[in-house]
Amino acid sequence: MSAMERTHSVALCTPNRSNDLLGISLCAGVGGLDLGLHLAEPGYRTVCYVERNSFSAAALVARMADTSLAAAPVWDDIKSFDGKPWRGRVHLLSAGYPCQPFTLSGDRKGDQDPRHLWPDVARIIGEVQPEWCFFENVAGHLTLGLQDVVRDLQGMGYRVAARVQSAAEVGGSHIRQRLFILAHADLQAGRQPDLDPDGARQLPVCSRSESGRGAGLAANGGALLDCDVGSDEGDRLDAGAAGLFPPMPGDLAGWGRALEGDSPAAAEPCLHRLDNGLACGVDRSAAAGNGVVPMAAARAYLELKKEFPA
Repeated sequence: MSAMERTHSVALCTPNRSNDLLGISLCAGVGGLDLGLHLAEPGYRTVCYVERNSFSAAALVARMADTSLAAAPVWDDIKSFDGKPWRGRVHLLSAGYPCQPFTLSGDRKGDQDPRHLWPDVARIIGEVQPEWCFFENVAGHLTLGLQDVVRDLQGMGYRVAARVQSAAEVGGSHIRQRLFILAHADLQAGRQPDLDPDGARQLPVCSRSESGRGAGLAANGGALLDCDVGSDEGDRLDAGAAGLFPPMPGDLAGWGRALEGDSPAAAEPCLHRLDNGLACGVDRSAAAGNGVVPMAAARAYLELKKEFPA
């Protein structure tokens, strides 16, 4: 058990309200998937995190302190994490397992890469047996490794859908295409019913939606996040909230407006020297690079959920 877990431990809990949706977050990073689920699903909260990177784990604790995330234990090693005590206590398991085995910018060693953690994620799914699973990885995972993930999930009785979602589609100032995977337990048949004669199933890959809005904001926690995103039309997620993202590169008019106002995008251009910024700048940059844009995760989750019957 990590020191952070001892400091922020909570008892195993069962849902105490009908709209509670409780989850475990593996390879949690700085909580992008969790914040996205918070935006997309009313009543969602993560009750346990697994994250080995000390900076990312500290960021999770900071988000708990500012109430963007609910307080929960942080476990520091996915290989030693035992999911069996959580069986029947959570509805959803999320994971942003490492992308290095699959990314087009790497060696693409797949399951031969020592950073390949999908087998550990699959083990924990089998131990927890959640109703829903939600994963994020790079778009290169579509052509390397995804077939194994789908096969393992189907073997455990899950229906699977996938979607490539970019940050730009929800107003982000960068492209950041990511593959999102949603799986739902097929409790009736124990397997996906629409297999072809060879036993392989064509994975449904959703087309991009033109909608810029998602579902309701969560009722508990995340007050700062809700305030930043803004809401209208009955508390619906507003991807176009003013100042939520900086302008795209080359948008000179947009940057002119941003630099004149008080929005979060406002910034003073400067020449960054070696002594500029925080000592943890490298860690912050790495966390951002590995992270998930919460609104992209929320959009992907909502669109993928449409693939499953109510």
